[in-house]
Amino acid sequence: MLYDLIVIGGGPGGYRAAELAGRAGLSTLLVEKDRLGGTCLNRGCIPTKSYYADLLEGAGSPETMWEKKEAILDKLRGGIETLMKMSSVKVCKGTAFLEDVEGEEKRLRIEGNSELSEVRGKRLLLAVGGKILPMDFEGKNLPGIIPGDWAVSERSLWEDPAIEKVALLGAGVIAVEMATLLRSLGKEVILLKHSDQILRRCDEDIKKKIRQNFKRQKISMIDSFRLHRTEESGRELRLLGETPEGPREISCHRLILASSMVPSLEGFGLENTSIAHSPKGIRVSPETMETNVSGVYAIGDCTGGMMLAHAAEYHALGAVSNMTGGSYHFRPEAVPYCIFADPEIAAVGRTEEEALAKGGEIVTAKAYFAANGMALAKNATEGFCKVVASKPSGKILGVHILGPHASDLIGEAALAIHHNLTVRDVAYCVHPHPTLGECLKEAFFRALELL
Repeated sequence: MLYDLIVIGGGPGGYRAAELAGRAGLSTLLVEKDRLGGTCLNRGCIPTKSYYADLLEGAGSPETMWEKKEAILDKLRGGIETLMKMSSVKVCKGTAFLEDVEGEEKRLRIEGNSELSEVRGKRLLLAVGGKILPMDFEGKNLPGIIPGDWAVSERSLWEDPAIEKVALLGAGVIAVEMATLLRSLGKEVILLKHSDQILRRCDEDIKKKIRQNFKRQKISMIDSFRLHRTEESGRELRLLGETPEGPREISCHRLILASSMVPSLEGFGLENTSIAHSPKGIRVSPETMETNVSGVYAIGDCTGGMMLAHAAEYHALGAVSNMTGGSYHFRPEAVPYCIFADPEIAAVGRTEEEALAKGGEIVTAKAYFAANGMALAKNATEGFCKVVASKPSGKILGVHILGPHASDLIGEAALAIHHNLTVRDVAYCVHPHPTLGECLKEAFFRALELL
């Protein structure tokens, strides 16, 4: 059979593309080598948020959180299977290898499937995801060293009381979220940072608050640490490295490699094609998500850039819209992101520092949850909402939230930036009382007063 579209990868971007294509009437094959849902569902976003709900929001207990998480994953994977059937998408379990993608028919070899060994399609969409940045140091394969994108699936890490001290190598989202969860279990946590930065993409006011919070939560941080060697020492690992001040030795029971995520570009034959790519990802047209090879598309983490599940979903919308005569264009400047620290962090658009670097006059304004009635009622008053806007137009450039339910509040700001709204537009929209969203409203009103 010649399919209209073959999708490689069943993560958030891949299965969304398959769904959209199937519902648009394209005969669609989805090839997945492991489990539907990808890293996000199986060992990333969803498992960590299940733990977060239990450990920090009281939705469950540490004793039952593994079983609860597994039940959630089973239910969601089943939901995706049903969604594929309802969208007339054929799902193939196996590993796909690119054989010939240059002509009008794209040909793939399938390994690990008893029914299919070769498939052909008019179009091909690559949604092969990303992986944790491999790190090179002596002893990197010792037991007890866990890649950050697999740590949530290491059951002993979450249930074994003998694992008392955990080191995390990195200072990005994975490191911060893992540190928050493990500390809430009562473990001693140390963050080994590559520089003096933390959460590099965040606004400086957010970074400052996270440093203060980690200090209060007794999460240790070592700046500019370079790991040279790891050794086993009884039940512990010895980490031997250096900082600008000199050699440093750290002991821990587990080491989590929580540095950057990078595109997955190996293991499916990309190197044997003319599809343009670099270590930073597969190159695509941002308007269509099409590669330099006609009829071959790429979406999500494998393209580099914003490695976010929801970004991948909208990459999928852009790609399938292009295939079916639509006109959706992905806008990275309007993509929000969330970090589940304690409290939550969410942001969209430019930071204050980025806005200043672009030139032109800006205004910034904050409102604090300590003055919000609902936050007081919930006993969750830490944090603020910050607005960055252009002066004198008032166009919203960025919004940054640290506080209760930040991840739920940021959608309003993303909508505002997506539609190029001003602070007046949002401030003058009636917000319900009493809600946490009023804190964001107040930040917009304060920005309006400065224009």
